[in-house]
Amino acid sequence: FSTCSIMGLKTAPVQVTWLGWDTSGVPTIDYYIADPYVLPEDAQEYYQEKILRLPQTYLAIDGFEVGTPSIMRADLEIADDAVVYFSTQTGAKYNPQIAKLQMQILREIPNSYFLIKSFGEQDSLNRFFFDIAEEEGVARERIKFIPRVKLEETHRANLQIADIVLDTYPYNGATTTLETLWMGIPIVTKVGEQFAARNSYTMMMNAGITEGIAWSDKEYVEWGIRLGKDEALRQQISWKLRKSKQTAPLWNAKQFTREMEKAYEQMWQIYTEGSRD
Repeated sequence: FSTCSIMGLKTAPVQVTWLGWDTSGVPTIDYYIADPYVLPEDAQEYYQEKILRLPQTYLAIDGFEVGTPSIMRADLEIADDAVVYFSTQTGAKYNPQIAKLQMQILREIPNSYFLIKSFGEQDSLNRFFFDIAEEEGVARERIKFIPRVKLEETHRANLQIADIVLDTYPYNGATTTLETLWMGIPIVTKVGEQFAARNSYTMMMNAGITEGIAWSDKEYVEWGIRLGKDEALRQQISWKLRKSKQTAPLWNAKQFTREMEKAYEQMWQIYTEGSRD
């Protein structure tokens, strides 16, 4: 049985979905846990479940373990003064439109490279990016694919090679965005209407960062170019992200747990009061 099949049998008096997927469409699931950023008030009409918003963030962590990097700029023949853009997403999250925007950013920052670490059929992924780079006037030598590593701690350490991370759209990063913010790296994301296109937005807001949040294709490209040109701004964002580890809701798992427990109590109270009617 799948999870949805079991929940379709209404095996618990109150059923809740949280973290990872959008609306299930299953009528026996009562609640969908979100927050004010990832699902605003006008999102309810698209959800079978009742949206229950936690006060600040729908998830939080205490941080990540970080190991030793396995790859350096010199290994890729990239100069220290070059601007490195990075993307680390599954192949399914890439599409021609977002790739074109990323190439337009590269085109405007001559001394820049785009590093891609992805999960997918490598030859197809190479052709996909090389073809779009050619269409947008970007030399394929500026696009470099880096191998996957066995340890997550090494993967996070390797993120330090980047100056800026370019998010995907309409399916944003999730864990990858958390890792990027934890490592203090600026990120450019485009915000959409559905849950998957607002993940990075809520994480950035709950880390105290608005720089890099785009509401259109035009803003996405503008932020990518601005961050590529402005090293001082990148350093400022990195400083804010390091400081956020002490105070931001995104890094306060204890507070998040209390808010989640309160939400469960609220759901149960609604159920028991309804049962008495």
